[in-house]
This record gives sequence, structure tokens and C-alpha cells, in this order.
Amino acid sequence: MATFLFLVNPELAYDPYPDWERWEPLIAEGKFPSSTWNTGMRRQGIVPGDRGLIVKVGRESRGLVGACIITSEIYLGPHWNPEARSVETGYVDIEMREVIDLEDPVTLDELRTVAPHVLWTPRQSGTRVPEIEAETVWSILFDETGDSE
Repeated sequence: MATFLFLVNPELAYDPYPDWERWEPLIAEGKFPSSTWNTGMRRQGIVPGDRGLIVKVGRESRGLVGACIITSEIYLGPHWNPEARSVETGYVDIEMREVIDLEDPVTLDELRTVAPHVLWTPRQSGTRVPEIEAETVWSILFDETGDSE
């Protein structure tokens, strides 16, 4: 099982847009809301059962704001950003497992403390996180709830 970084920038207009307000109470009830996420330029190497760590980029406060399980292979679809150079991009289907307040994320400084060799703010989604660092961050997220898959 691999772990990938997925990015969210609240200043951009995604389609579909991540719906933290709807997802948070569902997750609290033990439900795992489904959505899609773009994979940037990545077109292979993500499979069902892999994990995603969602990092807020752009304006402050930046950092880890969510976690998901990937439920599909990568497939191509229309690019979420109409101003992008490419007309299509890669997507995966996901089940959200955790959401963190967009204004109070696990900070980049905190992430760099536990996983200093990870570039937490790459230019696009789809960056693979080394296994040891991914396990460390995943265990921090789910240590209290016991949910890991």
C-alpha cells in the first residue's frame, strides 16, 4: 500500500469541490463519504487500497487537512481548472477517512518535524510519500480513533 499527497487550495475552484462541512459529521458517524481527487500529472502507480494525505496549500494556514483511501485506478477526465494547459487530468475515486479544520491544520512545521524528508507542498497532487514517513503521519492521524483502513 502506497501513500500519496493530494493538494487543496481554497482559493481555487475545484470540480467537485472538497466538502469538509458535509464530510466531517459523516466521518464522525463512522461513514466514509466518497469523492474524486485529481492526481496531477500522475497517470499510473495509484491503485485501490492506497492512501491519500490531503495538504492545504496557498494561503495560511497550510498543512495536513485530511486523509482518504483510494478506491479506483487512475482515470482521465476533464481538467478541474479551465485555465490549465491540459484539457484533461488524472483522477481517482476516494473515501474520506479524516478531515481537519481548514483553518487549523496539522502545520507544515509539525509535518516536517515527524517527516523532514517529505516535500509537503509540491506543485501538484500525486506525489508519493516514502513508506516510513507515510506510516508515521497516518498513525498520528488515527492513533486516537483506531481507524487505519
